[in-house]
Amino acid sequence: MKPENPRHLGARIQRLEDPRLLSGRARYIDDIRPNNCLHLKFVRSQVAHAKLLEVDTSMVEDMFPGTIVFTGKDTGALSMKAHQDYPEMQYAEQPLLATDRVRFVGEPIAAVLAEDAYQAEDAAEMVFPDFDFLPVIATMEQAQDPALPPLFDGWKSNVWVERQMAGGDLAAARAGAAHVIRRTYRNQRQTGVPMEGRGVIAEYDQSMRVLTVWSSTQMPHLVRTYIAEELGLPESRIRVIAPDVGGGFGVKGQVFGEEVLLAWCAMKTGRPVKWIEDRRENLLASIHARDHLHTLEAYVSAEGRLLGLWADITVDVGAYSTYPFTAAGDPGMAAKVMPGPYDFQAYEATFRGLASNKCPLGTYRGVARPSAVFSQERLMDDIAREIGMDPIEFRLKNIIREFPYRNVLGFTYDPGSYEESLLRMRDLLQDDIAAAKASRTDPKTRIGVGVACFIEQTAHGTPDFTRRRVPIETGYVAARIEMMPDGEVLIDLGLQSHGQGMETTMAQVAADALGVTPDRVFVRHGDTSAPYSVGTWGSRGGPLGGGAVHVAATEIGTKLKLIAANLLQASPEHVELADNRAFLRDRPETGVDIGYVARSALRNIDRLPEGMSPGLAAEASVDGPKDGTYSNAVHAAVVEIDVPTGKMKIRRFVVVEDCGTIINPLVVDGQVRGGVVQGIGSALCEHFVYDEEGQPLTTSFADYLMPQAPEMPMIEVHHIETPTPLTPLGAKGLGEGGAIGPPAALANAVTNALDFEVRETPLTASAIWHMAQDAKGV
Repeated sequence: MKPENPRHLGARIQRLEDPRLLSGRARYIDDIRPNNCLHLKFVRSQVAHAKLLEVDTSMVEDMFPGTIVFTGKDTGALSMKAHQDYPEMQYAEQPLLATDRVRFVGEPIAAVLAEDAYQAEDAAEMVFPDFDFLPVIATMEQAQDPALPPLFDGWKSNVWVERQMAGGDLAAARAGAAHVIRRTYRNQRQTGVPMEGRGVIAEYDQSMRVLTVWSSTQMPHLVRTYIAEELGLPESRIRVIAPDVGGGFGVKGQVFGEEVLLAWCAMKTGRPVKWIEDRRENLLASIHARDHLHTLEAYVSAEGRLLGLWADITVDVGAYSTYPFTAAGDPGMAAKVMPGPYDFQAYEATFRGLASNKCPLGTYRGVARPSAVFSQERLMDDIAREIGMDPIEFRLKNIIREFPYRNVLGFTYDPGSYEESLLRMRDLLQDDIAAAKASRTDPKTRIGVGVACFIEQTAHGTPDFTRRRVPIETGYVAARIEMMPDGEVLIDLGLQSHGQGMETTMAQVAADALGVTPDRVFVRHGDTSAPYSVGTWGSRGGPLGGGAVHVAATEIGTKLKLIAANLLQASPEHVELADNRAFLRDRPETGVDIGYVARSALRNIDRLPEGMSPGLAAEASVDGPKDGTYSNAVHAAVVEIDVPTGKMKIRRFVVVEDCGTIINPLVVDGQVRGGVVQGIGSALCEHFVYDEEGQPLTTSFADYLMPQAPEMPMIEVHHIETPTPLTPLGAKGLGEGGAIGPPAALANAVTNALDFEVRETPLTASAIWHMAQDAKGV
């Protein structure tokens, strides 16, 4: 639980890492320049589906002597293997370099290595693949067409996986319903677009037989493990380092074939090898996200109680299964979270992932929840509209109030503020709701208000991954802490911070337990020299990473009190640690500096209590709860639509969120607001488009539109704190929540403004204009 008398936990401390990041002194992957380095450029497929007959490299040899080219003939059976151990899931591997077939535009065919990046790029243009074209699967309909051949030999169809989840008696819910409401909703394909693309550097020390890999990744330990398994190396001889990472958002939360290939190239050539992804590669071939189609059917009583829900969930997951979350990750997560924060007792979902000739789907902020919540919350508004009830009142009638709550699928929700958050939001929106009603008679300008209520499963524990049968077997995070002889503190954390402010928040947690100020805590992260952990994803940094730091620091703090008590000739229970001092609680003037206590533990050990061993170090790991811990939030959008043009302005965006104990409100606000901006991008503009031949049409920022600062509203964030009993600090995760609610909230606001049901995103000006015309009957 939350520590007693915290001094730094919960404080709005300015981020300690910002001076480095804002002054240009950060060290990103492209800033690392090993001596004698070869630069790598990929030759990527320009066709969506074809047999690869030959890769002609003769022009490279003629025009660029000394340049090295590797193809699938060289890398052979090396591949990415990402499989969920279910009998319903079809198996396929992704070769590091294409061997006999290419399956999407952007798939690597050859790797060209040269003395500098410019020469490598020039030489790559002289590599000529020869193709025999094959039928393209470019749509969900084509992927389910039995007349089109499967993308992989031995497959029965182009369905990666199709499974069911169910709980309760759906037939009884259907029979007892006064209202049956059926809708279909669609979310578009997009990608994460971190400011910094991917990048990998690999160096092999032949004398020590040590492989060092630098990667812009969120999961260094899993990268190390996969490289070791695929290349047959002892894991003890591999070190993976994630330097400063310019954004990840889940996009860098997978192990990529490029990481394995760069390691192989370094070992093969005996020289360091470096690859930096350009923006076109990032858009084409990193990972994509969303691309969901959901059909829902709700069964509602005459009084407006939700009795049951039926769901059919289809996701286009692309050409390959990504490691470690697999092609079943998005569809399975959507089915799992669809019950949301509502109290009903019958549910049945069929979910499937379809193979297509598109970039593989992977994790991106929210992982299926933005799509699931879009459908769930659009449905809640559509039900309320159809049965003539206010949408917030309908939610309040069905919201979960008693905790712990076991949902229809058997998952247990820890305490939250679901009802309180909705009531708080209703109060905040009173004037906007009145303005929206008043605008109904205006033929040119309409105001709409929309809300989205959701929960976010965070800090998933090992049992959750055991149930899923994915290549991640654990859910824990570990930390090692050591206090130096001068009282300074070193934390080696098994996470990787790429914007979350972990160097600040972890310092705050340790500072409270050790009695030092946060500026005396040095947090190292993103390096496999730290204790093994699964990486930074799934909103686990605060609850599990912070929990591990708290447990380890508390152990050291207990020892500090024992030593200080011996020095002060007092009882340990009377010793307090604060402000870099150890002092007596009832006589604060009597004390010693923490540095003096630390020196006694490490240098002047004759001052230690009899029988105490020297040193001030501890290591701890914290696993996530069996079903995770659930943050909750309500998002609201207030929009103003110019009906003649379809142009929309977001007048207001409001968040009421509850992530349990807040370590640093400044960091939480930043995480929420950053997520909301991404969610607004998902709702309004970001769309990765393919044509009927599987050719991508949005391969630059001229076509792939991103949200811009002038279009963003002020984002109001209001907090409720409901500490969870399931993590050491009472903290829940929050990193993804900001991105989950905006598509649903904005779609509900547009529906409210135009009195026309929104069924899909993105809500472009053109789409809104067409809806406005349809609403008027034009």
